[in-house]
Amino acid sequence: MAETTGSTTVIAEDATSVDVAWDGERPIVDPAALTAIVGWELKPEGLCRDDVCVPLADRSAVEHADGIDLGAVAHALGRPVLVDADARMVAVGAPAADRQQALVGRQAPDATLLDLEGTQRRLSEWSGTRRLLVAFSSW
Repeated sequence: MAETTGSTTVIAEDATSVDVAWDGERPIVDPAALTAIVGWELKPEGLCRDDVCVPLADRSAVEHADGIDLGAVAHALGRPVLVDADARMVAVGAPAADRQQALVGRQAPDATLLDLEGTQRRLSEWSGTRRLLVAFSSW
């Protein structure tokens, strides 16, 4: 059984705050929340989005007594995952094919960030121009 905690921040398609049960470093989520977090749902055919399904060779790798192992789901979808159980944060990266295409096409994803005045800006606003993006993290 997993230790249930309060809200955990999951950064995937969007930043989401969900209840997660932690089994050590394994984030376990309610199957109903999976679609909102990563855009896929667990069906008998495997992990599915619309009419596309990714079959699971070992379904028990993603299933847990308390729900669905989010890290195992990310792995099955070819997405990197970073888990910090102490900080109650999970980051699920873009699929491998998207990352490869970004490298080949040399184009950054269209992220939305705040400028120094607090106004939301999209990277696409400066398409065709050179910009320097400086990122900082306290951890």
